[in-house]
Order: sequence, then structure tokens, then C-alpha cells
Amino acid sequence: MNATASLDARGKSCPLPIVLTAKALRELNAGEVLLVRANDLAFVSDIEAWCKKTGHELLGIVSESGFLEARIRKAA
Repeated sequence: MNATASLDARGKSCPLPIVLTAKALRELNAGEVLLVRANDLAFVSDIEAWCKKTGHELLGIVSESGFLEARIRKAA
């Protein structure tokens, strides 16, 4: 799935990847997809919990070379 926008949060520690993700999603329209790259060890559990709390859809997380990529669809 293609992303509408991307965010590079690599090198940022908790809670910055989530804070930056929230800010980036505010700029998107409902249904658009944000690609987030992060390498914080807590990112997976944090983004899963945050999406569940906010209603945004976590489309998936994949592991790349030294970092993670998450795709998030903005809720209505």
C-alpha cells in the first residue's frame, strides 16, 4: 500500500516517535496513509497502543535493515 506521507523518526526516543506521528497525521485527510520509520525499541508496542487508543488503523509493521516501518491509516 502506498503512503500519502512519510515520517522519519529514526534516532528519536520515546515518546518522540509517537508525538511526531500524531503531528504528521493531523496534516492528513481521513483515509490517507502515513509511513513511519523508527528504530526506538519501544516503538512497536507504543504505536500499537496509540493506534488502538486513537482509532487510527495500524496497517502493518515491517522490520527493515536496522529500523521498523509502520503504515497507519488516519481515522475519520
